[in-house]
Amino acid sequence: MKRLKKLWIISFIAMLMISLLSGCIVPSSSPEETEETDEEFKGTIKMYAGTYSPNRVLNANQKPATVLKKLAEEYEKETGVKIEFIKGLPADQDYMTWVRTKASGGQLPDIIWSQWYDANTALAKGTLTDLSKYLDQPNPYVDNKPWNELLNKQIISDTKSADGSTYVINGDYVGTATYYNVEAFEKAGIKELPKTWSEFIDASQKLKDAGYIPFAWNLASTPTGTDRITWLTRLFFTNFFADEYDDLRYTGNEGITNEDQVIAIKKGVYGSENEKWMEIWPILKDFSQYWQPDFTGGDSNGQGTMLAFLTGEVGMYFDGSWASQQIKSANPDFEWSSFKNPYPDKGVSEFATDFDSSAAIGGPSASFQYAVPSKQANNSLTTAKEKAIVDWLMYITTPERNEEIVNELGENVPTVVGAKPIDELSGLSDLANQPLQSVFGGINLEKKELDAIYRAFQSYILGETTLEEFAKVADTEMEKTADSLIQQNNWDLSEYLDE
Repeated sequence: MKRLKKLWIISFIAMLMISLLSGCIVPSSSPEETEETDEEFKGTIKMYAGTYSPNRVLNANQKPATVLKKLAEEYEKETGVKIEFIKGLPADQDYMTWVRTKASGGQLPDIIWSQWYDANTALAKGTLTDLSKYLDQPNPYVDNKPWNELLNKQIISDTKSADGSTYVINGDYVGTATYYNVEAFEKAGIKELPKTWSEFIDASQKLKDAGYIPFAWNLASTPTGTDRITWLTRLFFTNFFADEYDDLRYTGNEGITNEDQVIAIKKGVYGSENEKWMEIWPILKDFSQYWQPDFTGGDSNGQGTMLAFLTGEVGMYFDGSWASQQIKSANPDFEWSSFKNPYPDKGVSEFATDFDSSAAIGGPSASFQYAVPSKQANNSLTTAKEKAIVDWLMYITTPERNEEIVNELGENVPTVVGAKPIDELSGLSDLANQPLQSVFGGINLEKKELDAIYRAFQSYILGETTLEEFAKVADTEMEKTADSLIQQNNWDLSEYLDE
């Protein structure tokens, strides 16, 4: 009996010890680390909103953005989720360095601004969340319409990564336009806005006949001057080479890379050996007869052509969509508007195609480009939080809210289906629906290359050198730059050149 009692006591003590120990066992993962599924996220979403942020660092004459803050407050009342906007970086701090540094420590905010091409190629793989799985889900803020029916289909297609991932949600488009004096057009008898280059030159002649300077152009040796010449050449190169665009993507990337351009130079596609490449320069020289007399003068910190336009004596000039607010602030004493840049046609060259290249200068590379860092780059991300982040992105990509956000600053064109730009940019609304296709022609692979070609172009326009002399300089500079890039990047191009 004593033996049985002793065994019972031992068993009881053993059971008690097991019970005590089991109460001390630590679970393999904390609640914070456990994947959330059905639970709704309640907390704060941190967002680096860039240009549209209510607390961005403003430069002189920049307009503050307020709409996102208002929408965030409304969203919090509706969902209980708070949106906190990260303060903008100072001008002397490199944004991409900040992103990479934060990502390496898992400290990126929940939403960041990112250029789509940086998201696809410049950031380490795994930094951002592929949002593809959410695109066909219903947007509860637009009658449960599938999200991808609200987002611009052309932009979604053009900005995917090589493996088909969608890292960035786009909501605006930066375009370039031809700004024009409405009164000057009326006095010159121009009844329809020019769409093709032939129509554009015809309008220039009518303006000249009516006593106006047809076009304000900057050919000075300044950053603005060199930049604008690449606008014009891109307009022509993209049109002339439209039928060869896929062939020019030698390396198989979505767009034409610097490596592709080097290959084209080495194959003689870009340069004086190609009549198509050579055709552009005489057309531009012919256009120069419609420029203001002092087109080689200083550019007033990049604003010279705009200042000339504001006098009312100039019929047209090229600028970015961002210029609309600057013109509006200047309050000129004439009515003005804009239209998308004219594209080459058969009337100007036998090499012209039917491709509308007006979208070649600009693209969905503006301020409304938001990406979601992955768990790897943002330690605070959970499944529930990711769903809440996507819900907020859906909230701000309804047509009405997208339009309100983008049009407050009036610098870009909203791209959500149904959203409309400000009146002054209404002529650019179709740009976002055109293919993201641009051909640079090999002239601006490096700054020193472009500067040398630009100086030769100036001399050619002024009649100081011949077309052949200009072309010789361009060939030399492109070849030299191509060789330099091959060496710097250790490119083996034999598979493309040994054909």
